[in-house]
Amino acid sequence: MKEIIEFIRNRESCPQLTAPAPNREEWLEILTAASRAADHGALKPWRYRIYQGAQLDQIGECYWQHALTDVPDLDPCQRENFIKKAHRAPAILLVYAATEEHSKVPEIEQIMAVAAATQQALLAIEAKGYGAMWRTGAVAHTDKTKVLLNLKSNEQIIGFVYVGTPKKTQKTIKEVDLEGRIEWFDS
Repeated sequence: MKEIIEFIRNRESCPQLTAPAPNREEWLEILTAASRAADHGALKPWRYRIYQGAQLDQIGECYWQHALTDVPDLDPCQRENFIKKAHRAPAILLVYAATEEHSKVPEIEQIMAVAAATQQALLAIEAKGYGAMWRTGAVAHTDKTKVLLNLKSNEQIIGFVYVGTPKKTQKTIKEVDLEGRIEWFDS
């Protein structure tokens, strides 16, 4: 058990990724593990899409369209720079919640279940020897992005998980200081 705790403590985001990314068999193993996340009501609200190769341009187009919303007069020659943002890794795992009306499981709990699945995917990705970076930002929460990615109104993006092989060995992780973040209630 100590090894599992140590593995979790040492997980870190990898911003610099290169090929290869997981193959289909590895993705199935990763996402099967991710799908064991806590899930009130067993609704299984998690949904996954894997973008690779030229398909990464679809995510890049979301960055470009979001930028145009913020700055409508952006020079069109800058479009390629926004498209390239999606190519910072050989694969992007889009994780989103497909929520439903439920008498006992509010929408926020369904979204939390998908966030938990995303964290488990990060652990499984690292366990397979790959690196990942969970990205969100305003682009993940706009209706324009949902339209561009053909998501329904009840679907909410939880994250764009950039996945690949770390370009360099990560630094030693600084320990988290829990001072002021824990309260004990015991007798």
